[in-house]
Amino acid sequence: MTPSTSPRILTVGTGAIGAIYSWRLSKNAHVTTVCRSNYEAVRNNGLKIDSKKFGQETFVPNEVVKSVPEEPFDYVMVTTKSLPDVYSVPDIIAPAITKGKTTIVLIQNGLGVEDPIIERFPDNPIVSIVAYIGTSQTSPGHIKMVGDESLIAGNYLASPVNAEKHLDSFVDLLRKGGCTVSTVKDIEQVRWQKLFWNATFSPVCTVARMNTTEVLNCPEAMTTVKKLMHEMIEAANAVGYEYNTEEQIETMLERTRATAMDYKPSMLLDFERGQPMEISVILGTPLGRAKAKGMEVPNLEMMYNILMAIQKTVKQSPERFRIQ
Repeated sequence: MTPSTSPRILTVGTGAIGAIYSWRLSKNAHVTTVCRSNYEAVRNNGLKIDSKKFGQETFVPNEVVKSVPEEPFDYVMVTTKSLPDVYSVPDIIAPAITKGKTTIVLIQNGLGVEDPIIERFPDNPIVSIVAYIGTSQTSPGHIKMVGDESLIAGNYLASPVNAEKHLDSFVDLLRKGGCTVSTVKDIEQVRWQKLFWNATFSPVCTVARMNTTEVLNCPEAMTTVKKLMHEMIEAANAVGYEYNTEEQIETMLERTRATAMDYKPSMLLDFERGQPMEISVILGTPLGRAKAKGMEVPNLEMMYNILMAIQKTVKQSPERFRIQ
């Protein structure tokens, strides 16, 4: 594939996840990365990546920019944190979107991240992806990835545009880069199921300032985790899915004991850094969906309100929460 015929991809949010998948996509595509805090490091030295799965390499993107350029792209891949109460993803990516042509790829946490995109760009195909990966940016431009990675990609059924062929093409690029990708018909179901863990352990770890092992060993914390899980699973069932609540709770606890001991969720890490947390899409959206179905979810509502109160203080005085 020659440079002139290579798919053009713009990565918006070149932190750890954006760096890893830009790197793998670059094997068969022309990749432009939007960098902010790490712009100078990446422009001057590239991204120095150390991955147990993919090896060690200095990845030099085809282009490194500070902001989204007004240029045509085949794909705009969004890997920013999902923070609709802090910034608007549609506003950020708008200069690079060609109506009806650019495929918008979302690799983000949470529920309903696709809705603002559909509202702003109803004529563009959307590929929605849930990532399971352990990676971090240890210093500007230095990426560490531990263990394996896997992606689940699918259609967002509420989108007015059929994205099947765009989904297949993007998944093919990822697989050619060595990524593990499976596809599903309904990505929203996958997002709900990920929330059974992320909307329960993450907020409890954050409020209690405990890692997962400490939470598992604390009866009071585990009571809260289980109550939140119960409400989250029942909310998913209320919107049309069919989960056995007790089986799901036990599965989540078993997986945590098997694969996530001594783990600090990203929500807790953001809190400790004095950075905004992904509260709206992890707790707020499922809360809104549950209420729209007439459900009472008092534990979910209380946790959401507490964390949003903390979020306001983090925005105003982040130094109060940073761990030196």
